[in-house]
Amino acid sequence: MSVLKIKGFIFDLDGTLADTLPELNRAMNVTRSRFGLEPIGRKEVLIGINDGPRKFVERTFPKGTDEKTIDEATEWYIKDYEDYYKNTTTAFDGMVETIEKIRAAGCRVAVLTNKAHVAATLLISQIFGDGVFEPVWGVKDKPLKPSPDAALQIAEMFGATPDEMCFVGDSHIDMQTGKNAGMHPIGVSFGYKSVEVLRENGAEFIADNPEDIWEIAKSIK
Repeated sequence: MSVLKIKGFIFDLDGTLADTLPELNRAMNVTRSRFGLEPIGRKEVLIGINDGPRKFVERTFPKGTDEKTIDEATEWYIKDYEDYYKNTTTAFDGMVETIEKIRAAGCRVAVLTNKAHVAATLLISQIFGDGVFEPVWGVKDKPLKPSPDAALQIAEMFGATPDEMCFVGDSHIDMQTGKNAGMHPIGVSFGYKSVEVLRENGAEFIADNPEDIWEIAKSIK
């Protein structure tokens, strides 16, 4: 049994557990090419991500694009990404070991992401194996982050109060979600948003590497 106050951890996926940006970028450029648009780069992708596939398309397509086109492009993007996400096969250095330490201490781990659910579950499976993160929760039947609904349901599944949960992520959306859920938001500085953005949006702690996540959790009283 864990001697920690913390009983469970909810992790974001993109930019928190693994560097998925190259594949997101490649897939979006394939989708854009279907609509006669030029490729975009890392800067535009960083602006577009975090709020689900449709928002990603909406933010990276030209302003004023009609809703029907955005809907169609979103369907294509989800399909196109399926051809690329399988190229992401490793976590950030030290993350696998950190997850092992957390689980060995008796804590449970989950993934909550605004990525399409099928892609999220398959990506986690190929990086970490099956049965490590339970549940893996992508876009499905609850409002997207920063709504606390899914996070609170996961805490209930873990038999934990919100104050016994850490919410780990790399974006303003993740910090807002953890804060909205009454959990302990841990921002990771090795992801896709700056430390300033993380702190401005409610980060209680900053982890500069995966090992810090575990050390921070042990310090929470």
